[in-house]
Amino acid sequence: MGRELRRVPPNWEHPERNHYGKKSFQPMFDRHFEDAAKEWKDEFSKWEAGERPDWFNRTESDENLEFWEWESNPPDRDYYRPWKDEEATWYQVWETVSEGTPVSPPFETKSELIDYLWHNGDFWDQRRGTGPWSRKSAEEFVNGPGFAVSFVSDEKGFRSGVEALGD
Repeated sequence: MGRELRRVPPNWEHPERNHYGKKSFQPMFDRHFEDAAKEWKDEFSKWEAGERPDWFNRTESDENLEFWEWESNPPDRDYYRPWKDEEATWYQVWETVSEGTPVSPPFETKSELIDYLWHNGDFWDQRRGTGPWSRKSAEEFVNGPGFAVSFVSDEKGFRSGVEALGD
């Protein structure tokens, strides 16, 4: 799975949901609800005024679609960050396969996060028993791009994007 470094409020406790009878973290986009809602409303207003994207397929059946049938439903507040940017001073690793859920605890400093990943890996590594990250991979991820793709296939073979950062 892809991973990214996100800023969160101090001691952030991520909300959970009941998903198919199991507790799991609530997925969240790395955006504010207000921004997503404004964007959706702006696009909805254009649609209602008869404006369509250039790439819109103007078939008879498409022409009668409501905006939410063509684009998507309005944003759901539960899927967006509830904090203000200035409140997010700590660091946490999130998976990016879904909208995003945490795969590490939050830490006040980058060095604390690096040490955690080096000694423990992320939650998925712990669950799969694949072991901790190398010190170099943890440092490259946290101090570098703050993002790693799910997998890399190169001359060294098929491996995680985190492993590839350590090369």
